[in-house]
Amino acid sequence: MAQYSWASCPVSTRVQVNTFCEGLQTMLTTNLIGIYLHGSLAMGCFNPERSDIDLLVAVQHTLSVFVKRQLITLLLESSQQPHPIEISFLNNEQLNPYQHPVPFDLHYSESWREHYQTELINNTWQRWNDRQATDTDLDAHLTILRNRGITLYGQEYQITFPVIPSNYYVESILNDYYGERAEKQHNSVYFILNACRIHAYLQARHIYSKDEGGIYGLTTFPVQFIHPITQALDIYRGRIPARPFEDAILDTFADYMDNYIQAWQQA
Repeated sequence: MAQYSWASCPVSTRVQVNTFCEGLQTMLTTNLIGIYLHGSLAMGCFNPERSDIDLLVAVQHTLSVFVKRQLITLLLESSQQPHPIEISFLNNEQLNPYQHPVPFDLHYSESWREHYQTELINNTWQRWNDRQATDTDLDAHLTILRNRGITLYGQEYQITFPVIPSNYYVESILNDYYGERAEKQHNSVYFILNACRIHAYLQARHIYSKDEGGIYGLTTFPVQFIHPITQALDIYRGRIPARPFEDAILDTFADYMDNYIQAWQQA
């Protein structure tokens, strides 16, 4: 299975993204600042069989619950056609000046599909603006966007988004690591490749994709981890079917990363 960038992706992927972006432009009109691509499709390691389309949208003003209802309806129709979409909407007041944790107006991923479908049916969508939501993952998403992202529509991302302090980026990626560590048997490919790219940032400030992190891990991690990293890369790239990793090697790999992170924090 080939991997793709935005420039080389299949026609079906480009049509899905462009059609969705046109829908956003129609709904948001003059409130829309820009639409931005990050993640695997921006960094050249998009696998059509397993990757999400990762997007951020910036708007001038807070979205009303009625506009949010329209957007969620659009996302329920657009996501999985053919690829899952993960997206966050942020308004200008949430972006400038920078706040931690980063607030946002609206978020969607496939894990939220049933939740949103239920709220549209029982009318609890009318309370979507009752509280301000925040997401520590956005520190990582915004950092990756500013380093490796693509502006799909509107104002360039370098102007739209603030520079994220590096300590908050580290906090975000380590939170992600420990969350995935607890579930490492269930999503081993992500856990291994993500750990490798975290190591690359802590070691040398490299901002890598999961695929690039795996390549880095092959040349940097102890030799005992070459096999599981290779296996994770092969599954991620679609070269071999997904298959379980040995619990013992996952535990040893996690212990190695735990010790490395602890030593880095104490240095």
